[in-house]
Amino acid sequence: MSEESIYRTSLVPRAASQLAQVQTAGRQLAIAAQLKDDIDRDRLIAHIKRISSYHAMSLLSLSQPLSADMIKRFERNLDWWWLYENKDLPWSIELIECCDKQFWDRDAVSMLSGRKSLPWSLELIEHFEERWYWLALSGNESLPWSLELIERFEERWVWWRLSRNENLPWSFKLIERFEERWDLDRLSKNEDLPWSFELIERFEDRWNWEMLSGNEAMPWSLELIERFKDRWNWGPLSGNKSLPWSLELIERFEDRWDWDRLSRNRSLPWPLELIERFEDRWICGWLPGNETLPWSLELIERFEDRWNWGCLSWSEDLPWSFELIKLFENRWDWDRLSWNKSLPWSLELIERFEARWDWDRLSETKSLPWSFELIDRFEGRWNWDRLSRNEALPWSFELIERFESRLDWMSSAVAVMYKDLPTLRPADIVAIMEYHFGTELIGE
Repeated sequence: MSEESIYRTSLVPRAASQLAQVQTAGRQLAIAAQLKDDIDRDRLIAHIKRISSYHAMSLLSLSQPLSADMIKRFERNLDWWWLYENKDLPWSIELIECCDKQFWDRDAVSMLSGRKSLPWSLELIEHFEERWYWLALSGNESLPWSLELIERFEERWVWWRLSRNENLPWSFKLIERFEERWDLDRLSKNEDLPWSFELIERFEDRWNWEMLSGNEAMPWSLELIERFKDRWNWGPLSGNKSLPWSLELIERFEDRWDWDRLSRNRSLPWPLELIERFEDRWICGWLPGNETLPWSLELIERFEDRWNWGCLSWSEDLPWSFELIKLFENRWDWDRLSWNKSLPWSLELIERFEARWDWDRLSETKSLPWSFELIDRFEGRWNWDRLSRNEALPWSFELIERFESRLDWMSSAVAVMYKDLPTLRPADIVAIMEYHFGTELIGE
């Protein structure tokens, strides 16, 4: 036998063996994943049985992809308020019709009309035309908006609400087509219009110029500002982040600006030259809101007696450090500092100023280095209602079980939704219902 033949025949069992090993490993991983899913599911079932019937129904209604049959079967026991928040329901005309009384309850119809997750179509809208809450429907950005859809229900829409809907197929033609129906006040602040010199001039006498002055989607230029300088409301204009800000622009209209709002505008170019040029005009209390200031310890110290330290405490743009916080310890507004996500948060920092923090605010701050250790360390300090709603916590069944007596469990469950709870089987849901409400429910 040639050397090449020997090489080829030796490869066959080796390749087959390797393939078998890969297949075995794949099966083992699949089995392990299935076991984990089963354990997580059993753990969730046990937990739902242990909590109150009210919380159990709220959790099931919020988190599980219930079928139309399951909803119909248990409609008297489900929590319909949470059911409307369920992102995993298989929405359809059939689902909505399955529980007519519940889905079209007076208080629920507005929520249903505003839901983004419905399979919106012309057919769906027409099917329930007489039932929708058209105020909510007019503001629903998930509808299949088109000129044809707007024309089809022209007499139904709430036009002031439609005027601020960002997802309409905005065009010059659309605006002119319904010229007498639009609410020009709300249209003036809508940033999705096809803004141009032509459009502004076309309705010059009808715009709400205060709203228009704050609209960041306008084709801002020195020419545009100059053209309508006697129309603008210079308060909102001074706070508009989209103007082509420069030292020259500020000098050009120096006596028209609202310097209070200008001081708060985060989009101004902030070289030291600009600060010094108008030093007597700036409202130093608001300057901390500007991220482009050349922040440094020297700048903070230079205007130390002029800052609004409440605003400074809120600013995310300071060169935050343990030393900076300690240096001005008696200047800071500690309530606002407690919400500042740019602080160098650590267990050590929290411990060092433990007596100064606003623990209510700290409890809902998402930027803390959340861990089981941190929560346990300050167990007696937290506002547990707010902590229960904080999505940034390392949510797990272990965490909920450890602090079960302190947590607002339903708020915690909402937060856990972001961690993907296991999907229960229909038989699991029936068993839970049977546990909480008795066997007489089964088969109804």
